[in-house]
Order: sequence, then structure tokens, then C-alpha cells
Amino acid sequence: MENAKKKPLLAVLGRSNTGKSSLCRMLAPQAMKAIKVGKYPGVTKGLKEIDNEDYILVDLPGFGYMMHVSKQFRDEVQDKIIKFIEQRHREIFIAIEVINIEMFRIVFDKYKDTSVPFDKELFEFLQQFKVPTVILANKIDKLRKQEGETEFAYLKEVMDIKRYPGIPPGNIIAFSAKTGLGFESLQERIAFYLKTKRAR
Repeated sequence: MENAKKKPLLAVLGRSNTGKSSLCRMLAPQAMKAIKVGKYPGVTKGLKEIDNEDYILVDLPGFGYMMHVSKQFRDEVQDKIIKFIEQRHREIFIAIEVINIEMFRIVFDKYKDTSVPFDKELFEFLQQFKVPTVILANKIDKLRKQEGETEFAYLKEVMDIKRYPGIPPGNIIAFSAKTGLGFESLQERIAFYLKTKRAR
């Protein structure tokens, strides 16, 4: 465990029910039994750290709605995520923000006139600490081809990652945890940032 603690961290973040735990199962199939997935928001209620050979995979609970929990518990979970980033950002070699592309525009447009929508706020919060970040547009397989292309283009437009010179356009990936679309591209980004971290 002492050696494991020295390994860099890969953090998986995002709203509830976007497919974070399904992604973690893909990244660490040997720990599949330890990573719970479900059809309803809030299956992951605490931070889960998994030793994944070259790095520690951190499956974080989702922001937003969680079933069968109080508002106080939900707020405590969200505070825990914020503190995790604040206290351990130097250990994170890559953060993967998982977004449900099927619902992204609906949720984003609902809040954009009154506040910074959470998905963008989380990305910008990570950039405050200069954490290399990949955005996964998950569940794109649920959309028809043209609709998927339209929603993916909208995601790229509103997230506006070009404002951050350290985050290239290729860090937004059309993804499906169900079909595996985009997984190879994600693995390439992980390998790149892991190599970069080791070179420092």
C-alpha cells in the first residue's frame, strides 16, 4: 500500500448517472466487482480508490441528484469532492469528466442564464489547479448519427476548451461505455499524460 500511495491519480468525475463507474470498470476490469454500477443516480456515494498498476484510479461520486439520500448528505459528498481536488490536485495526472451527451444540452441550457452550469464549472475548477482534463461525451450511442454530431459540436462550443492552451481539442472525445467507441482514444490520452507526469 505504501508504494500504491506514491502512484499518480486518475480521477473520474461528473454529474450523477453519466456512466462514471461503467468507465472505471473498463479501465480496471480486474476490480469490476468492487465498482458498483446502476440504472439510478447516486450508486457511488463515496470516493473509491483502486490500484490500477501504473496509477491509482479514483471513482468519485457524482454531483447532483442522488437517490435515497438527504440534502445534507449530498452536500457533504460534494464538499468532499471539492476538498479532494483542492488537496490532491498535484497528484492527479489526468481528470476525466464524464458527461451524458444525451442530456447535456437540456441541463446546460436550463441553468446557463442564471449561473455557470455545473459541467462547465467543474471543468473550470479543475483548470484553476492546472489539472490535465479529458471530457468524455458518453452515451453518444443513444443518439442518431446526425443528432450525435450536432450535440457533440454544441458541447465543444459551450465548453470552450480552446481558452486553455494546455487542453487540446482532442481532449473532448465522443464516447460510449456500452460499445467502446472512443475508448482507444481515451487510453492514448491517459498514456500521454502518465508519461508526461513521470518525466517531471
